[in-house]
Amino acid sequence: MKEFLRQILDSKLNQDVSRRRFIQSAAGLATLTVLGAPPASAQDKKLGGPLNFLGWDGEHGGNVAKEFLAKNNIQMQASFQSAADEALTRFNTGGRGSMDILTPNKDFQRAILGSNTELFQPLDMARIPSAQGLFPAFKDAPWLTRDGKTYGIPMIWGDEPCVYNPAKWDKMPEKYTDFADPKYKGELVLLDDPFGNIWLFATSLGMKEPNRLTAPQLEQVVEAMLKVKPNVVTIGASHGDMADVMVRGDASLGIGGWAYQTLIAKDKGVKLVVGSPSKDGTFFWSDAYALAVDSPNIDNAYAFIDFITLPENNAALAKELGSGCTVEKAFDLIDASVRDIYPYENVRQPGGGILGTQIVVPPQNPEGDVVGSAAWVEAWQKFKVA
Repeated sequence: MKEFLRQILDSKLNQDVSRRRFIQSAAGLATLTVLGAPPASAQDKKLGGPLNFLGWDGEHGGNVAKEFLAKNNIQMQASFQSAADEALTRFNTGGRGSMDILTPNKDFQRAILGSNTELFQPLDMARIPSAQGLFPAFKDAPWLTRDGKTYGIPMIWGDEPCVYNPAKWDKMPEKYTDFADPKYKGELVLLDDPFGNIWLFATSLGMKEPNRLTAPQLEQVVEAMLKVKPNVVTIGASHGDMADVMVRGDASLGIGGWAYQTLIAKDKGVKLVVGSPSKDGTFFWSDAYALAVDSPNIDNAYAFIDFITLPENNAALAKELGSGCTVEKAFDLIDASVRDIYPYENVRQPGGGILGTQIVVPPQNPEGDVVGSAAWVEAWQKFKVA
């Protein structure tokens, strides 16, 4: 693997897990090749001046778009969020009219559109011709559309499978609750991720809407997780921590891992593979570019999104962030070592595929009997200290 890519992804592995949830940083690291000339749409508009970005660190394309921004005299003014709903908070507290590009994850964007909360504006797809090259799952994805209008252009995606030592295990059990079997004692490492873990076990328990739990259901999930805890060696603060534990041999199986961990282990002479419980599966995420309502630099924003969605630039961004690309022609431009760790068969399906059916994050606030995210975090803390 190329050293520059290794450095970037190693950095990403050791970032705070809460930021990893929906995508993480690679900014400020080695510069990737800047590819492509400004797209036609950029040349047709008067570009220049500021472009205000609020999103996940790295998704502003600081390296990928560096030459494009300079050539068009666009000054990227990037600020980075630490929580999925931070853009909404800023929008409602004086930020309206000063925000251009946002990078919501699919769950947050689905929630905003579903509740008719004002934040994103519908996109003029004629101004983003590169979007025609998106994989089928990302064209008219259900979490991006409302009333026939599109509100986001996905730029990266991925999943969080189990990662395990094949010398110890030949396959994963059928369900996450099966990890309570004493044969896993001293073998498991979890990620310090309340939403992902609770969602996985709620799914394993057969709950109809694993992201929308009542208090009794949440308690039931915690009870199921506590049956697994005697088998847990430690809880990793990051994906990097998880990988280190498995490379050292202190655990042989990571739940809620990242496929890139297998490449890190390989470089250290340890073979790890990915897999997930056959009945329960894993969960998938995707982030998109969206335009804020009353964006003040709309021409710059459209040109930037169209530029990043060109195959070579989408491939460069996916490489930089160690994630899946969203543009079909970008697929062949990515190193096989990174490309082949993601199940692209899912995004080749029209209608959103599994990406369109999964909602992992709970409601921000309680909704009737359904508890909000604070209750999930509290439940996770209860699990950790038990």
